[in-house]
Formats: sequence, structure tokens, C-alpha cells
Amino acid sequence: MSTGITESLFNAQTMMDTCEETTIAFGHDAIDQLSAHVMLNGFKTVMLIMGGESVHRCGAFRIFLQSPLFGKLDLNMPRFENVPPEPDTECVRRMVKELETEQPDAVIAVGGGSVMDAAKAALLSWQTKIDIDNLFGKEVASSRFPGRKFNRILAVPTTAGTGSEVTCYSNIIDAKTGIKKLIADPAILPEFAAVEPVFTLSAPEALTRVTAFDALVHAIESLLNFNGCRRHPEVETWAVQAVRMIVPALPKVLRVPEDEEERAELSAVATLAGMAIRMSPTALPHLLSFSFCGKAPHGAAVAALLPHFWKFYLKEELVRRQTMLLSGILPGATPEEVIQSYVKFIESCGGTVHPGDLAETGPEMIDKLAEDAAQNPVKLESAPRKIRVNECETVFHDVLDGVWSK
Repeated sequence: MSTGITESLFNAQTMMDTCEETTIAFGHDAIDQLSAHVMLNGFKTVMLIMGGESVHRCGAFRIFLQSPLFGKLDLNMPRFENVPPEPDTECVRRMVKELETEQPDAVIAVGGGSVMDAAKAALLSWQTKIDIDNLFGKEVASSRFPGRKFNRILAVPTTAGTGSEVTCYSNIIDAKTGIKKLIADPAILPEFAAVEPVFTLSAPEALTRVTAFDALVHAIESLLNFNGCRRHPEVETWAVQAVRMIVPALPKVLRVPEDEEERAELSAVATLAGMAIRMSPTALPHLLSFSFCGKAPHGAAVAALLPHFWKFYLKEELVRRQTMLLSGILPGATPEEVIQSYVKFIESCGGTVHPGDLAETGPEMIDKLAEDAAQNPVKLESAPRKIRVNECETVFHDVLDGVWSK
């Protein structure tokens, strides 16, 4: 744990310690703890899977090389670099070929959510010998290999948003259709997460904003998923804590990007929100955001879509109850007022709640949202207010037509 820790950060780290399936090392000694994990497990060949220039700009790769423990380990460390911001199935197949060549004992993914997602998918495909095209959906590998213990990635996030370091999800673009698809499987839950907030200091303002928006929406969507919260009551605590931290921290970081304390708050928010969606998944805003790939950043898209589907969910009384858990953070005497406070927060941070403005298209794109949603039925099923595939077009138009653009 870092020195000079705030009460909110202390509370967040205490919550991280309860994460049973992923060991989380948070703070300035996170990489040393990761290297100790590598040493204790006797790994000899460790493949690094990394993004592009940002990994070097943020200092993550340099810190790896300079870490006292990593420097002492007799490791073979092949690298797969330049994973793109939106990896597709062909990228994953190239990674699988490298894994087959190198035969690593472990894989360390260093980068943003896209890097971690691609590494998860590739490691699973390599171990199962199942092509990536056939892994999309819910628990495909776990169902086909019941009881098998899979090797899982070691994750080092360099952005504060996706929470991929603690989730069992991987979003990959289908190279044939251009549609982003989801793998949801406990077999890809990272084994170890080394969360070093310093790595996020070099993130540009726009990236900081949209990744934080993603974390915020993760927290809120997990909270609104009352079925998930009913099964896992701790989710409410994690999600509310994440929102409580991000509301003051994000505006401060946007004003003073070099503020390490507030950057640490955002990193903690991302991990907490990731823990929350692991147990209580996201639904319609995240599902529809897949169609914005190549048009707008993911975090901006989910932030714009959330308030409208949040209002759609309010016909469920339990969603209204869950919403009011945020009333002390996003002020409001009613659920509708809480949602309006969310809208004001997004706009005050430079975001928009008009999806059409992001996509630079007219409402005709809503038909594509419905068409694409049919490719990922998992999230239709997890929505607090469920809809069937054949209802998507009607519901999406009802929700979005009046708010698509300013």
C-alpha cells in the first residue's frame, strides 16, 4: 500500500483484498509483487503482450526491466508488441501462433483493456486449440472442458477504466463482419493483477476522460443489475464506493493530470468496478456500444447511452431502489433526478449524452444497433429489464429516437 493513503483509497484497497479469484497488487510495489509471483511459481518463459508506443511512454516496460526482482530472474521474455486499440480475430490468431512458437509458462499483458482482452482470448484459444471464432459466447471453453484448470494471464493495466485485469470478459472484433463480440468465461479471469497507478500519468486528457467514463458506467450498470446484486451483495458496496471516488477524482485529474493521488483513486475505481461487473454484468449500454467501434471511443459511447437505458430500466421497481443508493453522490430526491445529476456530471467533464453526436450519424444507425445486438444475446439476457432479440429495433428506437442528437 502506498504512503499518504486517503481514507477512500484505503477502503478501496481493503475491498480489493476480498477478491478471491484474482490476486490484486495495488500501488508502487505492484510490479515487485508480480515478479515475486513469477519467481514463486518457477516460471522460466514469460511472454509479454503489449500495446504500442504508450507502453513505453508511460514507463511500464522500463519499470519491468529495472525491477530488482525481474532483473534477478533468469527469464526468457519474448514479446508480442503493438496490439491495436481494437484487436480483431486475426490479431488474436497471430498471437496464438507466437504462443505456439514460444510455449510460455505464463503470459503478462501490459496495456489497456484491449491488450488484456486480446491476451485473454489468445491464451484461451492456444490452450484449448479452439479457434477464436468458436469461443464467443458464454462459458464455451469451460463447458467443453469441465473441471480443467486453465493458465490465466497476469495483467498490468496502464489505463484506469476497463477493469479487464479482474474480469472474465474479452471483447474482440470479428474480422469477417466488423462486429465486436464477447467472450464471457471464468477460464479467462486473470490470475494476478498488478495495478500501478503511476502508469496512467502519461495518459492524454481524452483517454483519461473516456476510460474513467467506462469505469463509472461499469459501476452503475453493475449496481442496476439487481439480480447480480442479489446473488452477490458485496457488489453494491464495491459499486457505490467506485462512484463515490470517481465523482470528485475525475474533475481533479482533468484539471491537474500529474496529480498522483487522484490518479490512484481512478485506478482503484477501475479495479473495483471491474470486480463489480465480474459478479453483476453490464447490459444494454455496453451491448450497444459495440456498434460504435471505429466511430467513437468505447467509454464515450457507454457514457452517452447509459442515461437513456437507465430511464428505460426504471419501470422495474428494484432498479429504482438501486438508483437511490447513489442519491448521496449524484444528488436527487427521485431516481429521475439522480439520472439527471449523472448527465450533468458527464457534461461537466466534457462528455455528451447524445449518441448520434458521437457517431456522427442520423438515427438510421439505430437499426444497426438492433442488428448487431442479435450477435451478442448474452447481454440482452442480463439486462435489468429484459428484451428479446425481435424486440430490439422497436425498443431501441423508443429509447433513443428523441435523444440521438442535440
